[in-house]
Amino acid sequence: MILWGLAISAGHVTLGLVGRLVLEVPGSLLFFGLCAALSLALAVLAAPLLEPRRPPGDPGEPRAEDPEPPPWWPEFERDFRAHAARPRTPA
Repeated sequence: MILWGLAISAGHVTLGLVGRLVLEVPGSLLFFGLCAALSLALAVLAAPLLEPRRPPGDPGEPRAEDPEPPPWWPEFERDFRAHAARPRTPA
């Protein structure tokens, strides 16, 4: 996420430089510089919120609080898969 923020900020700065040096638009460097700073700040602040939270321990290892599946589950799952796989007619 932070790398995306850096890339977008670099794009903003590039647009500001093009606007100022090539197109000679006054204030474009300031405008796009502020956009770059805002984009980078949002990326840095949002990155920890979007990071997946992992449970402690190895994810492949069953945890002690995970209950065993009920004895009727395999039969239910088999019947449900057969029901879902049947052909459907439009209503």
